[in-house]
Amino acid sequence: MNLSITFKKPTVKGAYDWQLSQEINVSNEAGDVIAKAEIELITLNKHRDADKSFAMLDEQEATDWELPLGVYFKKQNLIAEYCEKLLVKPDTNAKTHIMIEAISVQPAYRKQGVAKYLLNEIALHYPKVQSLNVMSMAMNLFVDLEFCNGEENTQYYTKLALENEAIANEELKAFFTASGFMQVEIDESLLAEPLPFELFIASPATIKAIA
Repeated sequence: MNLSITFKKPTVKGAYDWQLSQEINVSNEAGDVIAKAEIELITLNKHRDADKSFAMLDEQEATDWELPLGVYFKKQNLIAEYCEKLLVKPDTNAKTHIMIEAISVQPAYRKQGVAKYLLNEIALHYPKVQSLNVMSMAMNLFVDLEFCNGEENTQYYTKLALENEAIANEELKAFFTASGFMQVEIDESLLAEPLPFELFIASPATIKAIA
Protein backbone atom coordinates (compact mmCIF):
# COMPACT_ATOMS: atom_id res chain seq x y z
CA MET A 1 0.00 0.00 0.00
CA ASN A 2 1.08 3.55 -0.75
CA LEU A 3 0.34 5.28 2.54
CA SER A 4 0.92 8.83 3.73
CA ILE A 5 0.89 10.16 7.26
CA THR A 6 -0.09 13.58 8.62
CA PHE A 7 0.82 14.90 12.06
CA LYS A 8 -1.61 17.68 12.86
CA LYS A 9 -0.28 20.62 14.88
CA PRO A 10 -0.28 19.84 18.61
CA THR A 11 -2.72 21.89 20.65
CA VAL A 12 -2.66 22.81 24.31
CA LYS A 13 -4.87 20.56 26.39
CA GLY A 14 -6.38 22.31 29.39
CA ALA A 15 -4.51 25.30 30.75
CA TYR A 16 -0.98 23.93 30.66
CA ASP A 17 1.38 24.24 27.70
CA TRP A 18 3.28 21.13 28.86
CA GLN A 19 0.29 18.93 28.13
CA LEU A 20 -0.46 18.81 24.41
CA SER A 21 -2.94 16.88 22.27
CA GLN A 22 -2.20 15.77 18.71
CA GLU A 23 -4.03 13.87 16.00
CA ILE A 24 -2.12 11.68 13.52
CA ASN A 25 -3.79 10.38 10.38
CA VAL A 26 -2.78 7.69 7.89
CA SER A 27 -4.28 8.09 4.41
CA ASN A 28 -4.42 5.81 1.36
CA GLU A 29 -3.70 6.78 -2.25
CA ALA A 30 -7.21 8.25 -2.61
CA GLY A 31 -6.64 10.52 0.37
CA ASP A 32 -9.06 8.68 2.64
CA VAL A 33 -8.08 8.43 6.30
CA ILE A 34 -7.75 4.72 7.03
CA ALA A 35 -6.03 4.85 10.41
CA LYS A 36 -5.71 7.33 13.23
CA ALA A 37 -3.94 7.92 16.51
CA GLU A 38 -4.87 10.51 19.10
CA ILE A 39 -2.04 11.21 21.52
CA GLU A 40 -1.10 13.39 24.45
CA LEU A 41 2.40 14.71 25.01
CA ILE A 42 3.40 15.61 28.55
CA THR A 43 6.76 17.19 29.44
CA LEU A 44 8.28 16.76 32.88
CA ASN A 45 11.28 18.66 34.25
CA LYS A 46 12.91 19.53 37.56
CA HIS A 47 10.40 22.31 38.17
CA ARG A 48 7.42 20.22 37.17
CA ASP A 49 8.06 16.66 38.27
CA ALA A 50 5.69 13.72 38.13
CA ASP A 51 4.22 14.38 41.58
CA LYS A 52 3.49 18.05 40.88
CA SER A 53 2.22 17.27 37.38
CA PHE A 54 -0.11 14.62 38.75
CA ALA A 55 -1.48 17.06 41.33
CA MET A 56 -2.07 19.75 38.72
CA LEU A 57 -3.69 17.33 36.28
CA ASP A 58 -5.82 15.90 39.07
CA GLU A 59 -7.19 19.39 39.72
CA GLN A 60 -8.70 19.22 36.22
CA GLU A 61 -10.52 16.04 37.32
CA ALA A 62 -9.56 14.41 34.03
CA THR A 63 -6.22 12.78 33.31
CA ASP A 64 -5.14 9.61 31.54
CA TRP A 65 -1.78 9.92 33.29
CA GLU A 66 -2.93 8.80 36.74
CA LEU A 67 -1.44 5.30 36.57
CA PRO A 68 1.77 6.05 34.62
CA LEU A 69 2.67 8.98 36.86
CA GLY A 70 2.00 6.92 39.96
CA VAL A 71 3.58 3.64 38.88
CA TYR A 72 6.81 4.04 36.94
CA PHE A 73 7.86 7.67 37.11
CA LYS A 74 10.15 9.03 39.79
CA LYS A 75 10.15 12.80 39.97
CA GLN A 76 10.70 14.03 36.41
CA ASN A 77 11.36 10.88 34.39
CA LEU A 78 11.26 7.11 34.22
CA ILE A 79 12.73 5.06 37.04
CA ALA A 80 15.96 3.21 36.24
CA GLU A 81 14.28 -0.20 35.97
CA TYR A 82 12.12 0.91 33.07
CA CYS A 83 14.93 2.88 31.44
CA GLU A 84 16.93 -0.35 31.22
CA LYS A 85 14.03 -2.34 29.80
CA LEU A 86 13.17 0.36 27.25
CA LEU A 87 16.76 0.98 26.10
CA VAL A 88 16.74 4.62 27.21
CA LYS A 89 19.15 6.46 29.50
CA PRO A 90 18.07 7.71 32.92
CA ASP A 91 17.89 11.46 32.60
CA THR A 92 17.20 14.33 34.97
CA ASN A 93 16.65 16.83 32.16
CA ALA A 94 13.20 17.67 30.82
CA LYS A 95 11.71 14.76 28.91
CA THR A 96 8.50 14.35 26.97
CA HIS A 97 6.27 11.28 27.26
CA ILE A 98 3.47 10.18 24.95
CA MET A 99 0.13 8.74 25.97
CA ILE A 100 -1.60 7.03 23.05
CA GLU A 101 -5.21 7.77 23.87
CA ALA A 102 -6.65 5.98 20.84
CA ILE A 103 -5.26 4.08 17.88
CA SER A 104 -7.47 2.53 15.23
CA VAL A 105 -7.55 1.14 11.70
CA GLN A 106 -10.58 0.97 9.44
CA PRO A 107 -11.89 -2.64 9.16
CA ALA A 108 -10.92 -3.13 5.49
CA TYR A 109 -7.26 -2.31 6.26
CA ARG A 110 -6.69 -4.39 9.39
CA LYS A 111 -4.07 -7.14 9.68
CA GLN A 112 -2.02 -5.51 6.92
CA GLY A 113 0.61 -3.81 9.07
CA VAL A 114 -1.07 -0.38 9.06
CA ALA A 115 -1.20 -0.01 12.85
CA LYS A 116 2.47 -1.02 13.20
CA TYR A 117 3.33 1.47 10.45
CA LEU A 118 1.52 4.18 12.42
CA LEU A 119 3.34 3.37 15.66
CA ASN A 120 6.70 3.26 13.89
CA GLU A 121 6.04 6.66 12.28
CA ILE A 122 5.25 8.11 15.71
CA ALA A 123 8.53 6.69 17.03
CA LEU A 124 10.42 8.18 14.07
CA HIS A 125 8.67 11.55 14.47
CA TYR A 126 9.42 11.72 18.18
CA PRO A 127 12.80 9.97 18.59
CA LYS A 128 13.66 11.87 21.79
CA VAL A 129 10.56 11.08 23.85
CA GLN A 130 11.42 8.87 26.78
CA SER A 131 8.33 6.70 26.74
CA LEU A 132 5.12 5.86 24.90
CA ASN A 133 2.22 4.61 26.99
CA VAL A 134 -1.11 3.03 26.18
CA MET A 135 -4.07 1.91 28.25
CA SER A 136 -5.36 -0.96 26.15
CA MET A 137 -9.07 -1.64 25.80
CA ALA A 138 -11.54 -2.12 22.96
CA MET A 139 -12.54 1.23 21.43
CA ASN A 140 -16.27 0.57 21.65
CA LEU A 141 -15.91 0.76 25.44
CA PHE A 142 -14.79 4.38 25.50
CA VAL A 143 -15.45 6.14 22.17
CA ASP A 144 -18.68 8.15 22.18
CA LEU A 145 -19.66 9.40 18.72
CA GLU A 146 -21.58 12.28 20.28
CA PHE A 147 -18.37 13.73 21.68
CA CYS A 148 -15.98 13.33 18.75
CA ASN A 149 -13.88 16.36 17.94
CA GLY A 150 -15.35 17.65 14.67
CA GLU A 151 -17.35 16.24 11.77
CA GLU A 152 -14.37 14.52 10.15
CA ASN A 153 -13.62 12.56 13.32
CA THR A 154 -17.28 11.67 13.74
CA GLN A 155 -17.38 10.28 10.20
CA TYR A 156 -14.13 8.39 10.72
CA TYR A 157 -15.22 6.72 13.96
CA THR A 158 -18.67 5.99 12.52
CA LYS A 159 -16.99 4.02 9.72
CA LEU A 160 -15.23 1.90 12.33
CA ALA A 161 -18.61 0.30 13.06
CA LEU A 162 -17.79 0.14 16.75
CA GLU A 163 -21.08 -1.61 17.49
CA ASN A 164 -19.59 -4.65 15.73
CA GLU A 165 -16.21 -4.43 17.47
CA ALA A 166 -15.01 -7.87 18.48
CA ILE A 167 -11.33 -7.32 19.32
CA ALA A 168 -10.52 -9.16 22.56
CA ASN A 169 -8.02 -8.05 25.21
CA GLU A 170 -5.70 -10.95 24.34
CA GLU A 171 -5.58 -9.84 20.71
CA LEU A 172 -4.75 -6.29 21.75
CA LYS A 173 -2.08 -7.57 24.12
CA ALA A 174 -0.52 -9.66 21.33
CA PHE A 175 -0.52 -6.65 19.00
CA PHE A 176 1.18 -4.26 21.42
CA THR A 177 3.70 -6.87 22.51
CA ALA A 178 4.57 -7.60 18.89
CA SER A 179 4.92 -3.84 18.28
CA GLY A 180 7.63 -3.24 20.88
CA PHE A 181 5.58 -2.60 24.03
CA MET A 182 5.91 -4.36 27.37
CA GLN A 183 3.00 -4.89 29.72
CA VAL A 184 3.12 -3.13 33.06
CA GLU A 185 1.99 -5.41 35.86
CA ILE A 186 -0.32 -3.66 38.32
CA ASP A 187 -0.95 -5.03 41.81
CA GLU A 188 -4.73 -4.98 41.68
CA SER A 189 -4.94 -5.78 45.40
CA LEU A 190 -4.04 -2.12 45.91
CA LEU A 191 -6.95 -0.93 43.77
CA ALA A 192 -10.52 -0.26 44.84
CA GLU A 193 -11.75 -2.16 41.78
CA PRO A 194 -10.18 -4.01 38.82
CA LEU A 195 -8.91 -1.89 35.95
CA PRO A 196 -10.98 -1.93 32.74
CA PHE A 197 -7.77 -1.84 30.67
CA GLU A 198 -4.21 -3.14 30.56
CA LEU A 199 -1.21 -0.82 30.65
CA PHE A 200 1.68 -1.03 28.16
CA ILE A 201 4.86 1.01 27.80
CA ALA A 202 7.45 1.34 25.02
CA SER A 203 10.14 3.71 23.77
CA PRO A 204 11.05 4.83 20.24
CA ALA A 205 13.97 2.39 20.41
CA THR A 206 11.86 -0.66 21.27
CA ILE A 207 9.26 0.18 18.61
CA LYS A 208 11.86 0.75 15.89
CA ALA A 209 13.64 -2.47 16.85
CA ILE A 210 10.50 -4.42 15.87
CA ALA A 211 9.71 -2.53 12.66
